[in-house]
Parts: sequence; C-alpha cells; structure tokens
Amino acid sequence: MDNGLLIGNAPGFRSDDAVKVVTEQNRRTQDGKQNQKQGGSVYAGDLRGNQDRVSAKFAYAQKNAVKRLLEQFKSDLAIDEEMQAGSKRAEELALGATDAFKELNDLDDQRAELMKQYEIDPNGQEQKDLELMQKANEANKNPFDPSLQLTDEEKERYAKLPQPTEYQEAMLVLDKREEQLRNTIQKNRQDIAVENATVEATKKALLKVHPMVEAKKDSEKMMQNALKEQAYDLLQEGVDKVNEDMAENKEEMAEAKAEALEEKIEREKMKAEEAKEEISRQELQESVFAASEPGTMSDQQLYDNLQNEIKNLIQDQIVLDVDLKGLRVDKQV
Repeated sequence: MDNGLLIGNAPGFRSDDAVKVVTEQNRRTQDGKQNQKQGGSVYAGDLRGNQDRVSAKFAYAQKNAVKRLLEQFKSDLAIDEEMQAGSKRAEELALGATDAFKELNDLDDQRAELMKQYEIDPNGQEQKDLELMQKANEANKNPFDPSLQLTDEEKERYAKLPQPTEYQEAMLVLDKREEQLRNTIQKNRQDIAVENATVEATKKALLKVHPMVEAKKDSEKMMQNALKEQAYDLLQEGVDKVNEDMAENKEEMAEAKAEALEEKIEREKMKAEEAKEEISRQELQESVFAASEPGTMSDQQLYDNLQNEIKNLIQDQIVLDVDLKGLRVDKQV
C-alpha cells in the first residue's frame, strides 16, 4: 500500500535564483564599500593642476617680497651713499676753510714785507692815501653801513688822490685776496652747516621710520598672506573635491540602499511564500496521516477531505496544475 505523497516545488521559486540573488548582493556590497572608500579620499593627482597654479601664485608673491626688500635696500644704500658724500663734502669744505685761514694769516706777513720792501712810513702820506683808498673800497662794498661811509672831507680828499703807487697797488691786490679768502671761509662754513644738518636730519628720520625694518615687515606680511592664500586655495580645492565625492557617494549609497531594500522585500516575500507553502504542506500531511489512522472516519470522507485540500492549494496558487499530475493519493489505506 503506497501512502507516499509527492508535491511539486512552490511556484516561481528555484534554487539557482537564490544563488543569483546572493551573488548580486555580494557584488553590490563590494562595490558600495569601494565607492565609500574612494569617496572619503582626496587624490593628489586630482589636485595637481590647482597645486601648480597655487605654487605659481606663491612664487609670484615671493618675487614681490624680494623685490620690495631689494628696492628698499637700494634706497637705503643710496641714502647712505648720499650721507657719506655729504660728510665727505663737509670735510673737504672744512679743509678748504682751513687753507683759507692759513693764507689769510700769511697776508699780514706779506703786507709787512711790502712796507719794509718799499720803505713805507706808517704815518707817511702814501700810507694815509692807501688807507683812504681802502676805506672807500669798503664803503662801496657796504653802501648800507653808515660806519663805513666816507665823510664829506674824505670824499673831497679821495677825489683829489693821484694814481696809486706801486706799493699801494700791491697792497690793494692783497686786500682783494683777503676779501676772496674771507668769502671762501664764510661760504664753506655755511655749506658745512648745511651738509651736517642734512646728514643729521636724515639719520633722525631713519631712526623714526626704520624703512628697512618696515620693508622687511612688508615682505614678511606678503609671504604670510601668500602662505594663507596658498593654504586656503588648496584647502578649498580639497573641500570641493570631498564635497563632490561625498555627493556622488551619497547618491551611490542611496541607490545601493534602495536596491538592498528592494532585495530584502523580495527575500521577505520569498520567505513568506515558503512559510505559507510549508504550512499548507504540513496541513496536507496531517490530513493524510489522519486519514491513515483506523476508526477515525470513513474512506469516502477521507477522500473527500483530501480532494478539498488539493482544491484549496490550487486556489492559493501554491501548487500548479501541472504539479497535480505528480500528486498520487492512494485511496486504499
């Protein structure tokens, strides 16, 4: 007596389909991990072009900083050279004034020598006429000095003077030379004062402004700004790259999650179908086993119950019509 029950596979489910699902899920999981790994990194190769651009800007800033220092150095050097030149001119003027003083002192000896040479009496008429000539020359040079002007008597006497003697001409030449020397000494003193004042004023101005120190600060500031700009550019580029990768990664992760959710739903459906099929199969087996126990119900009732169970399976689409051909139920217990 054959009590065996043969039931076909559940509709729509095959073992090779399960293998494909698992394989596809593994592939997507690996791809998702790879995308996450790549999305969280910034590759230097992607930033190379921007690094070159930033390096060029930094080099340009360095060039400007060095140029600023060199320009200030040249300016300071020119100022130093000018101060040295001023000091040197002052020294030369001082030497010229010293020489003029020496020559001026020698004029008195030359006058004494001329008087001795021409045997001039200090109280004689020739000497008095010379002194009147000398006073008239001083009055002409200083017309606004009343103390140097000739009296009416001296003017009348000066008008009647004869031509200068050889002695008087020699002495008048010495007077002109004395005038030149005194002018040289006076001018040199003025020029020395100007040169020294200019040098001192320049030194004081440099002590106040510190141009080279300021130029160095400017250069350092240029370099600091260039470094900040370089760091900012590289950081911004990295942030943009990370944001871009994160956006792509989020999109890929969202797609992966959607696919995983869809696959999970499919798996849950498959599990639900399998559970439902298992429940139906167990119920059918229980009915068969119950039918095999003696004294429970008649053979006709058992057969009718079994046919009803089979119809219910067909209606729930768990068993196909073609699978019913493989179902053999032995009426005879």
